[in-house]
Amino acid sequence: MFNLTHHRLSLLALLGVLAVPALACEAPREGGLAGDLAEAELDVEDDVGALAAADVAVADYFIATHPDYRKCVAPICGGHFVARVNTSVTRCADGTWQEECHMFELDLSGLGLDRSTEAKAREAFGAGQALVRGGLKQVALGDLRSRPADVLVASEIWLGATGNTPKGHFSRVDSTGIVCVTYPCPSFSEHGLNTDLSGPLDGVDLSASGATAKQVEGGMKALSTAGLLVAGQHAIITGPAGSMNRLDAAEFYLRLK
Repeated sequence: MFNLTHHRLSLLALLGVLAVPALACEAPREGGLAGDLAEAELDVEDDVGALAAADVAVADYFIATHPDYRKCVAPICGGHFVARVNTSVTRCADGTWQEECHMFELDLSGLGLDRSTEAKAREAFGAGQALVRGGLKQVALGDLRSRPADVLVASEIWLGATGNTPKGHFSRVDSTGIVCVTYPCPSFSEHGLNTDLSGPLDGVDLSASGATAKQVEGGMKALSTAGLLVAGQHAIITGPAGSMNRLDAAEFYLRLK
């Protein structure tokens, strides 16, 4: 099961892992890294205040942290607890900010999946092997229950390729299409999920996750066309063009459509 310590990074820590010493080639820098450092140093209490005041967390990336084994009446209990990746606080269905939030049900109805695929996606998310982009809401389920249920309404779901426990930070990675005559080269761009932090990458090593050659091939194909979500850590690549990050994957996620 997923360990919460893997994703509860402060924004300051994320700034450190996404910061890049130098940029190879004549490529434009991405925005986001020059964010306010004072905001990056917020502790949990300040995070709650700042995020609640902003009132903007509507399409975050979530991971299931553990099942809800509490013994009380559904839908108050049952389902899973979930958390936003890369951050220390999550906006719950009741509007409060907590370290993790209750989810009685995962709503995948907006994704147009067939019944078999939807069941596979639910199982993977409940096991901590998928990421969901969406928001938590209180929804009346239309039965005899007197209370609305805490529902995670998904706009995207991304399935882990290997089933590994994710480690490090979570990012979206895309191909930039840039080709250089030297290295390191900003061939990829990285954006930290649930943050405004981004930066270039010289490379992405999906094989570091222990993925099979076929899984790596599928991941790189998705990366070059539609983007990929990756949990991993940086290594520094130094060459004639300076220094730049490479992202070594512990797990990577492909979007289910």
